[in-house]
Amino acid sequence: MNPTLVQLLCGLAVGISLGITGGGGSIITVPLLVYIVHQHVHAAIPTSLVIVGATAFAGYLRRLDTARTMDGIIVGLVGVVGAVPGRLAAGFFSGRTLLLLFALLMIVAAVFMYASRTYEPKPGTKPHWAMVGLVGIGIGFLTGFLGVGGGFLIVPGLVLLLGLPMREAIPTSLLVIALNCASGLLGPVVVGHGGAAVGAIDWHVALVFVIGGIAGAAAGSAVVGRLHQKALKHVFAVFVFAVGVFVAGSATGVIPVSVK
Repeated sequence: MNPTLVQLLCGLAVGISLGITGGGGSIITVPLLVYIVHQHVHAAIPTSLVIVGATAFAGYLRRLDTARTMDGIIVGLVGVVGAVPGRLAAGFFSGRTLLLLFALLMIVAAVFMYASRTYEPKPGTKPHWAMVGLVGIGIGFLTGFLGVGGGFLIVPGLVLLLGLPMREAIPTSLLVIALNCASGLLGPVVVGHGGAAVGAIDWHVALVFVIGGIAGAAAGSAVVGRLHQKALKHVFAVFVFAVGVFVAGSATGVIPVSVK
């Protein structure tokens, strides 16, 4: 199959997941880049930040009327504190180590998604900004370190800690993801340590993924109201778990797959 078409389909899958769930798509981007596009792990992570950030921002703009923009900006800016050191720290680990850590994150995220309920804020919920700050820093670090947006943690955080309804939390989380990705990619450049990561980005691959991702996000947003959310979440969680096990197996050599 034509490589560009493969990349377009991969981007479509990422976008559909982001459009439907407000997160989750980012966690499959790095494995797609490594195993399908055959990128080096240290190139896949910054390329993932471009893809996920641009796709999430496009999804946020499409649902701008329901997003809590100021809350998203605040949480996203807090994430800068973690994203910059996260991106810098990634350079000290081998590709296989990063893949193994990524696999563990996927497995934990899958269990979290499968077990979680549909979040609803309690009546009279008061914002817990201190806790949001800590969560934002942690998610920012993961974004910079492993190239994930952290939507599977951002959405419940916005609902349970800030009292946002799900209808507002999902588009708001897309803004937070976009800001985290931008800070994870550009923050190290500002402090003079990110040139190598930016130079490793395959901009052609990123652009094709983003085109597919924007189309997928639009499709996901259009059908989200017609789908059985609990069943969809369970299917996606099982898929992420299976991919996480595969990535762990390849990173440890149990599964004989070549990784750059």
